[in-house]
Amino acid sequence: MNENYEPVACAHHETYQYAVMRKLMLDLSWHDEAGVKHRARVLPIDVVTRDRAEFLVLKQKDGSIESVRLDRIVAAYSVDRGESLLD
Repeated sequence: MNENYEPVACAHHETYQYAVMRKLMLDLSWHDEAGVKHRARVLPIDVVTRDRAEFLVLKQKDGSIESVRLDRIVAAYSVDRGESLLD
């Protein structure tokens, strides 16, 4: 269970769902569980809830699949549009 999970704003959650539906490539920055910052161009493929937390499931450039907790995402930009999705 993720007791430290901080729910994200509904607008951000909807933005991630929109990115999944439209298959928008994202330039995403996030912190992992250890606090290490990551940045990658990814394809979001799903938004899921598990263990009382929400995650963006994404496909990395190398084809690997990863789940990033929504409250750990620092920035998300549309690669095609060059605009922030979190403003």
